[in-house]
Amino acid sequence: MKPHLNNKTPHSERFTPFLEQGKTQRPLYRGLFNYIQQRILSAELPAQSRLPSSRELADLLGLSRNTVKQVYEMLQAEGYIETRHGDGSYVSPQLSLNRSTTQRTPDPHTRPITLSAKSAQLEQIRPLYQQHKQQLLLPAVPALDQFPWQQWQRSVAHAGRQMKFHAERDFMGEAALRSEIAAYLNATRGIHCDMTQVMICSGSQQGMQLAFSMLLNPGDRVLVEDPGFPGIDGAISNAGGIKLSVPIDHNGFRTDIALHNQQNARLAFITPSRNFPMGYTLSLERRLQLLKWARQQGCCIIEDDYDSEFRFDGPPLTALQGLDGEHTVIYSGTFSRILHPAIRLAYLVLPPALVEPFNRMRGFMDGGLSALPQLALADFMARGAFASHLRRMRKLYKTRRSYLLQQVEQIFNGQLIWEPSDGGMHGVFLLPPGINDKAIVEQTMKVGLGIRPLSYYYDKQVPRNGLVIGFGGYDEARIDAGLALLKSVLEHHL
Repeated sequence: MKPHLNNKTPHSERFTPFLEQGKTQRPLYRGLFNYIQQRILSAELPAQSRLPSSRELADLLGLSRNTVKQVYEMLQAEGYIETRHGDGSYVSPQLSLNRSTTQRTPDPHTRPITLSAKSAQLEQIRPLYQQHKQQLLLPAVPALDQFPWQQWQRSVAHAGRQMKFHAERDFMGEAALRSEIAAYLNATRGIHCDMTQVMICSGSQQGMQLAFSMLLNPGDRVLVEDPGFPGIDGAISNAGGIKLSVPIDHNGFRTDIALHNQQNARLAFITPSRNFPMGYTLSLERRLQLLKWARQQGCCIIEDDYDSEFRFDGPPLTALQGLDGEHTVIYSGTFSRILHPAIRLAYLVLPPALVEPFNRMRGFMDGGLSALPQLALADFMARGAFASHLRRMRKLYKTRRSYLLQQVEQIFNGQLIWEPSDGGMHGVFLLPPGINDKAIVEQTMKVGLGIRPLSYYYDKQVPRNGLVIGFGGYDEARIDAGLALLKSVLEHHL
């Protein structure tokens, strides 16, 4: 005789938890399905147990019979129950499960999943700081309250209409956006390219992952700035590359050291317009030396131009790619920093010889990006909203930087020394000798500040202790509030 559900426990007791909680779930059929499913998986309803009829269960739970019938049909379709003509519904006999195999807590006998060697390598890399929008004075945050939402929404609506009959897919990205980017870069950055060389990425990190995977073999060396952006470490490691940290000075990347001792390097990754985080600009002499090295060695330079639009002491400098670097330089730019972090769009400008292989690799990598944000940004640029927004932000950030410098001087009375830079969205302030910047930042994070320690950005060089303070995304009131919190922390260290 088959076990009947009612032989051991009355229906009302079986379904008491659902009677108490299940009706708060919407839709009801999904809540009841999940409830019975979990009872079966936990063996509370053992294999071959008979379920109440749909009419009985509907009456008990106060549901329509059609709802219960729908649940039973779903359970049968997924193999949990079977219906026997004239005899009702039973838990499938194939589900002879032990309780220990269906618990949500880990089984002590389950062997752990083994990660790859690359994953182990990533554990050795300095971790990235997590960003929280509630933090004050966080570097690289744009003025979100100044973003032209009305114009952006108009462009999004326009893109939505364009997509109605849009079925084309290009691994390089939407032609309209690539054309706008090429025109913008030719006019403002002195870059020599056409739209066929522009590849759209979901962010600068994706662009770097693609570039390194295409250009590096395991063991190849990559020249990078020290200090520099730590987010590049994982991309280099993932491609099997070996990072060679090269010191910088006020004229930028030390080509005298890099090119004299490291001529066997395969690639150079630099921020020539403004080193991150120091803000130093690579001198013309060193730019030409670097380009000559790349041509003679058959190497490639990746030029990360993360926020060159915000130069306050003159127009943006000519990009390295524009100095006879069309065939040796991959130029990288992003919209996340200069517009809004939620607009996860960036781009690479590729040398002509790399377009086809990168395009082929991109097809295997992710098949291209969603069309809607690309078409929206293309329209945003075509309407002139992008250029107008940049002009306004350049003036605004210059004003906010001036206010930050003025307040730091007054509040800290020379204890924080500004390291001059011609633009950007953050300032670097050096601490007195013997002060541990990481200890300070550990305390400032507890009070809601997003300030970063300068020493964090150093790799092999002897670090300088200082604070990297963002100002781009904060008005005067929030700058004052952030500096007041910083002062309260520094009083215990200075």
